Amino acid sequence: MKNAILGLAIVTLLSACGQEDPGGQAAEDAQDIAKVERMSKEPFKPIIPRPITEIDVARYGLDKPGCAFRKPDQKDPIFIANEEEGFMRIAGDLKRYAAKVESAQLPGNARSTYVGLASWVDLVSLPGKGSGSGTMHWPAKLILHDAQERVAFMAEGEVSCRG
Repeated sequence: MKNAILGLAIVTLLSACGQEDPGGQAAEDAQDIAKVERMSKEPFKPIIPRPITEIDVARYGLDKPGCAFRKPDQKDPIFIANEEEGFMRIAGDLKRYAAKVESAQLPGNARSTYVGLASWVDLVSLPGKGSGSGTMHWPAKLILHDAQERVAFMAEGEVSCRG
């Protein structure tokens, strides 16, 4: 395999010998490639999760032991998670996220990362009251990334867990 690549490189170099690039074709090609790459990215759209109501919890059986992330002064959570999966309501649909078992385990058996089909969620434990292992309430930041690894939503709040 190395010999084939080396041979191809030598042939390419030899064929380029004596040829000039009068119009800067190589630079023009590089600009065209960069333009196509920029155009292939989907325009950024923020994602605004909606609260998961008590009706949703009852309807979808989300009342299992686990943790819920709430924004300050908000009754209903915007993310419900346990050690295996997490849920978030986006554009009217309840989206399911699988716990990334390689991610850090947080208090209440929550995981720090949950992966969905087109996005993923990071839960970051913040310093403050209630921090520490075995704690059932702790300050946190929720970060939602879109499919192109951009931050589509971010909020600080509190995670509360129940066994």
